[in-house]
Amino acid sequence: MKLTNKVDVLGGPRDTIEFPSPARTAAAVRRLAAVYPHTALPSIHEELVAVRRHATTLRAPGDPDDSRVDPLTKALARGVSAWALHDLGDTREALAMAQAGLLDAVVEARDPSAEVWLRGVQSLIAYRAGWVHEALRYARLGASVRDMGVGTASVWLHSLVALTQATLGDALAASAALRAAADARKSGRRDELDEIGGLLVFDPAEQSAYEALTRVFIPGAERRAIECGETALGMYASITPERYSSADEMIARVSIALAYANLDEIDATTEALRPVLRIEPSWRVDGLRSLVMLVHERLRRPMRVRETRVRELQEEIETFCQMPLSLDTHT
Repeated sequence: MKLTNKVDVLGGPRDTIEFPSPARTAAAVRRLAAVYPHTALPSIHEELVAVRRHATTLRAPGDPDDSRVDPLTKALARGVSAWALHDLGDTREALAMAQAGLLDAVVEARDPSAEVWLRGVQSLIAYRAGWVHEALRYARLGASVRDMGVGTASVWLHSLVALTQATLGDALAASAALRAAADARKSGRRDELDEIGGLLVFDPAEQSAYEALTRVFIPGAERRAIECGETALGMYASITPERYSSADEMIARVSIALAYANLDEIDATTEALRPVLRIEPSWRVDGLRSLVMLVHERLRRPMRVRETRVRELQEEIETFCQMPLSLDTHT
């Protein structure tokens, strides 16, 4: 079988894509998951679509077993594809893809680590769409999985519980979830997904970025939010390229800007947000634009309405959000 995409599923350009062996498909899915956080989506999107199609294509009942892609690879392919759809702003398709991946993980693969990770994907998608109660439900479902084999995905799910609770105004529940995330980190458990890395691992730098954003929504915790954000940035400044995550660095920077905006420190807000506003459109994923608009909202204060520096920053934010991530070919 052949697809019309002009990208090889293992990275080399060619006229057509031929379905490779299940082993090569599994390797391609894992490589895409690993490079996704530090690779602009337009450069890997065609390949991702091709790999996901092959990984999830139904085989005829009479096909040999060695022609079938394993269930975990199917689950991960759908999960990474859901993340990409989410970054492109297609929330409903992203959630549908994540749900299909979850079924692969639970029913076919019976893999608790993949189950927890896919619950995190669902929660993140719902949260950035503004469906915070739905995001909390997904996060709780993932955090409730009790399996000693689950690695850093459990830290992520507790962090998502904290973020959603804080956003809904429950500071006590958010603080408790932050402690649960810290406890999960102390366990030091790592699993197969952590070894793959990229989207599938939740590093300490990401945890600090999430805590920074969480504390932005807790009254009186702005200074602590700034500290957490700066801790994350310090880690990203010295992290190896394969462990870098553009999206999570931007979360840390926007969190610092939001905290300063809450404190009504306009110049500090502008300085914190400046690196975010300068990133190329190929990195302006939908979730980042929605976060940046929160800064715009926090600056809407009667006492500042006629201030030139506030208006100029808001206009910069609007310009940034008018140039979203797009693909020349969105398959």
